[in-house]
Amino acid sequence: MVSSSRENRDFWMTLAVAAMIGALLFSLMPISRMLRAENDFVHWYIGAKLFGTPDLHIQKANQDLQVKYLGGVLDHSYFIRPTFYGLLLKPLSWMPYLTSYVVFQVFSVGVCLLYFLRTYARQWTDIYVFAAMSVPVISNIVNGQDVTLLLAFCTASLMLARKNRDFLAGLVFALCAIKFHLFILTPVAMFAHKRWRIFWGALVGELVLFLLGLTGGGWKVFLSLIALLRKQENHPYPELMPNLRGMVFALTGGPGGAGLMILLSLLVVGVVIFLAIRAESYEKAFAYTLMGGLIVNYHAYIQDPMLLLLVSAILFDGTESRGFRLTMQLLLFPVAYILLMWQAPFSATYTIMVLIALGFAVRDKLRKPSSSLQRAAN
Repeated sequence: MVSSSRENRDFWMTLAVAAMIGALLFSLMPISRMLRAENDFVHWYIGAKLFGTPDLHIQKANQDLQVKYLGGVLDHSYFIRPTFYGLLLKPLSWMPYLTSYVVFQVFSVGVCLLYFLRTYARQWTDIYVFAAMSVPVISNIVNGQDVTLLLAFCTASLMLARKNRDFLAGLVFALCAIKFHLFILTPVAMFAHKRWRIFWGALVGELVLFLLGLTGGGWKVFLSLIALLRKQENHPYPELMPNLRGMVFALTGGPGGAGLMILLSLLVVGVVIFLAIRAESYEKAFAYTLMGGLIVNYHAYIQDPMLLLLVSAILFDGTESRGFRLTMQLLLFPVAYILLMWQAPFSATYTIMVLIALGFAVRDKLRKPSSSLQRAAN
């Protein structure tokens, strides 16, 4: 009883310290810009407004509405998300801009983030501590971003998978296509653990979402999205990207090194496939594939590593090695992101640490027999 009371007191003290660190970091952010909604939210609102017109992914139309709502144009910034997302966001367009912004932020933090934290706090209480001082979480709020929605979709999908409601789990996971590039390796987890119904559910969900997107203007609008994505100017500031592209840029001092990035990406893919196959469960395999997807993609920014909170909540179950846990915890501390914003060569620190964590995971798997071998032995 005494020990439990002391642990509870220590937790609340640690959480209070983390919250103060988080408050300090938040105070250093461009709060005035956040309060005026001069951030990425404007794209969600414009996407909702323009869905159903041929101008959804047209730069000029996006810029004109930015001038209307913000009084100016944000650099390198348009609605470059999948077309169907404009339809899902449509209710936002039924409200005035600032009202819609408040509703979105309340839903993002008060519903999606809280749902994720409460769900996984049952198995990892310290998730509240790391979330309270998480630079990606703070950045997501300040930037009006939507990574919190991804956390909610993943959580709901994984909880359904735990109940063996696999097809529905796949349908829910399909919603993660709003930032599909972060999840390009997750099918490996489905294949490795033969969760075929999750895969088919996701595939059906993606097809439905794609067809819904076509209702907003047909192939012409879809092709305009492809054209927008192909423009290099819409993937700016590689030195600030928490992925292999950003690491190579930081270490080589320029946009060269494409060959090295491809080689490292192939290596990470191989590592992820190995870890997914050796993982004890589909959920753990999903976590490993998400780790890999977060660094092999071409387009990522400081709010996206928020997904490492989910990875850690899944993989911190007491069976992980000390080296893996310590590296992952360091990735959740603010230091890696402060260095990321410090730019090259310090910005490479984050991705290097992810690679180290994957290395520890591989070492741990090689030190013990796979779950399939253990079952055979028994």
